[in-house]
Amino acid sequence: MLGIDLGSNTLRAVEMNECFKAIKEAEFVIGAARDLSKSKEISQEAIERLKNALKELENQGFELKNAYAVATAAFRKANNTEAIFKELKQEFGVNFRLISADEEARLSVLGMKNALKNLNFVEKNLAFCDLGGASCELSFKNFSQSFDFGIISFYEKAKANFKFSQNTNLSTFNTRYFLKNNTDKKLKLEFLLKDKFLKHLAFEAFKQSDEALQKLKHFQGRVVVLNSGVPTSVAALKKGITYQNYQARLINGTFLRQNDFLHFALKLSKMSKAQADFWVGKDRSHFLIAGAFLLFALFDRQKLVVVDEGLREGVCIAAQN
Repeated sequence: MLGIDLGSNTLRAVEMNECFKAIKEAEFVIGAARDLSKSKEISQEAIERLKNALKELENQGFELKNAYAVATAAFRKANNTEAIFKELKQEFGVNFRLISADEEARLSVLGMKNALKNLNFVEKNLAFCDLGGASCELSFKNFSQSFDFGIISFYEKAKANFKFSQNTNLSTFNTRYFLKNNTDKKLKLEFLLKDKFLKHLAFEAFKQSDEALQKLKHFQGRVVVLNSGVPTSVAALKKGITYQNYQARLINGTFLRQNDFLHFALKLSKMSKAQADFWVGKDRSHFLIAGAFLLFALFDRQKLVVVDEGLREGVCIAAQN
């Protein structure tokens, strides 16, 4: 069975057997959420990248007509989604289904739980976090919510507001706000970050993720499961795995700490473009840095485990149950 997750940044496909283990998989950067907040439409450039990705999937032997294909946040927001899906159906025979934020979270958790099962992971009281290009889904016990920030939407919003960045330092923040939570993290950022935009981006991450942070405080467990591009990229770089040599099995079950996201952002920000493209993929570094700051702001002392399974696997599992 073939599952396709058309997200706000990437298209991810996986072919699974009847035991829900991956036979082959593929991933392509689409960038559907880029400039979406301004234009309210998926750009023509993103549509072309999407078509090229589907052509490559065909070339690799994926049967698109039989796919369980879903699309998420960027396509929920775009005005031209229906026209795009109609065109893709005619050209490739693939039938994309637009799913709600609630269904996205449910299916993504199914995929993450499947990965944990294959890893013989024994912890039961878990939270799940899926940070995408235009939204972030957080789930635990009977709680599930989609938050209106993702690595692309957040980066573009912060960049648009950069005219205020010259004031982004300790004196910028109301003392009560600054001391309320995670003061040590903010102090660390204040002293570590010298680049004005980087500092602006880091502090904006606290504002954007605050609602999700408040919800996470109700989670009584200690382990959070992470998937999506930021934590998998952090795990890969930490292990010395380049973008071209990336394999999910090499990072599934990797444990991270909150500070790993800060170290990743700092390390990536100091790389040349050529180095960054080599390690994390072409033109991805600025979005990944933004996402790393979001996750640094969101988590504290939780034990973080990374899996590279989620929505695409979840749609396969749900279709067979």
